[in-house]
Amino acid sequence: MTSFLVDGEDERIRRSPATRAVLDLGRNVALIGLLWVFYWLVRNLTADGPTNAFANARQVMDIQSAIGLPQEAALQAWVLPHYLLVKLANMYYIGVHFPATFIFLVWVWVRHRPAFTRIRNVLIGLTMSALVIHLAFPLAPPRMFSRLGFVDTGLHFGPNPYGISAGEAANQFAAMPSLHVGWALLVASSAVTLSRSRWRWLTIAHPLMTLFVVVITANHYWLDAIIAAALLVFFWRAVKAHQARQLVESETAHQSRAEWHTPVIDLPRDRVEV
Repeated sequence: MTSFLVDGEDERIRRSPATRAVLDLGRNVALIGLLWVFYWLVRNLTADGPTNAFANARQVMDIQSAIGLPQEAALQAWVLPHYLLVKLANMYYIGVHFPATFIFLVWVWVRHRPAFTRIRNVLIGLTMSALVIHLAFPLAPPRMFSRLGFVDTGLHFGPNPYGISAGEAANQFAAMPSLHVGWALLVASSAVTLSRSRWRWLTIAHPLMTLFVVVITANHYWLDAIIAAALLVFFWRAVKAHQARQLVESETAHQSRAEWHTPVIDLPRDRVEV
């Protein structure tokens, strides 16, 4: 058994840096791919329209009103006369969310690989916690409340994310939290932290634009974005604390191994002749 472990360790050591990088990349791509498949499979368990999704929406609106958040319908009404702006907002909602996150992950892998695992784990934690909330708290988005003044901009202006075959199968009652906002905040906060370019601050525009877009397209409430931001902060701190514990444990184990393998030298004793 010991020989097997040593041989396996030797094999890992003999691998070239390029080989190790490719294998590591493959593992991460497979992990994120499995996360994505699992998320969509489980997310659609509530896709048939639970009856309490509309009751939960009323509760969210009441909470927002109680804490003084502005009305989403009022902001949307200000934008609706601008056809091109609404059209661009719909396109941003559909076309930027996933590509921006993918490009960001590639950039981290290529330019800041030591940070990749931390960011990947935060992304997984944020996404999985959102999945739990989607199942436990199904929520009808604002665009389903036309009688309250909301307009489904995807339906009336296009493009409609729920008018295509993939969209028709999607869970439309998974409004809380907004992963559009959560992922955008992850991208911007990580880019600002990792990069040293003066242009890194422009990435802040991404979550701001995303928040504006999800509200004026009536796909999310303010509270959806707030919960997403809170979850992101939680998982940033949790992953950071976990890595700090791992570092302490690694240093302790390394020190223990060093002490165990420290040779003991017996110094010759002086003979005492009587």
